[in-house]
Amino acid sequence: MPNQDENIIIVSHGGTLSIFNAIWLGLDAEMLNKCDLFGKAGGVSFMHENTDGKHIITRLSDFSYIR
Repeated sequence: MPNQDENIIIVSHGGTLSIFNAIWLGLDAEMLNKCDLFGKAGGVSFMHENTDGKHIITRLSDFSYIR
């Protein structure tokens, strides 16, 4: 969905996040039958779109903020 905001925060359950992660990377959601892209409870993921429109996940379910 088109949005001009610089940062967007999404809070969700792991199963829904798996589907979102796959779609963000341009994968078919059926690909999740062959791999896992799930989010763990409390984990933070960083997703970016570069200037070429390429979607990138730089952190997936990161817990470093807890330290």
